[in-house]
Amino acid sequence: MSITANDHLEVARLVLELGYRNDHSADTMHELVAEDYTSTGPMGGMDGRAALAAWGAKRVTNPSRVRHVLSNVRVFEDDGVLCATSYYVAFRDSGANPAVPASMGEYHDTFTRVDGTLLFASRRVVPVFVNADAPRPDIGGAR
Repeated sequence: MSITANDHLEVARLVLELGYRNDHSADTMHELVAEDYTSTGPMGGMDGRAALAAWGAKRVTNPSRVRHVLSNVRVFEDDGVLCATSYYVAFRDSGANPAVPASMGEYHDTFTRVDGTLLFASRRVVPVFVNADAPRPDIGGAR
C-alpha cells in the first residue's frame, strides 16, 4: 500500500471531524466509524458502532463542556492497514480553570473502507500529561 495525498487528506478530515463532533454533537460520532469499531483509553473501552452511539447519546445530555485541539496528524501504513497518530489537547469546564488543559496525549487510529467510504476501525487514546484538577465527566457507557 502506498499512502497518497488523498489518503492523507481523507484521514486528516476524519480525525478532525470526529474531534469536532465529540465537542459539539457526540450523538453523531458513530456515523464516522465501522460497525466493528473498537476504542480503548482512560475512560474505558467500546466495542462496536452501537456502543459509540449509546455513549454519544448520553454525552449530549451531560451539561459539561469539553473542547479538543488536534494536531500533528501522521498518516502511515502498517501491514497493509491505513493508520494515523495525532496529538490532542483537551480542555474541560470541570477544573478550577477551564483554560488550563485537562489532558494532552495521542490518538492511535486505524481505518477501513466500507463501500468506498473511509471510516475509523479503531482508536486508542494514549494520555501523556493529565491534569488531576480537571476530572472527566461521568458519562458511563464504556466497558
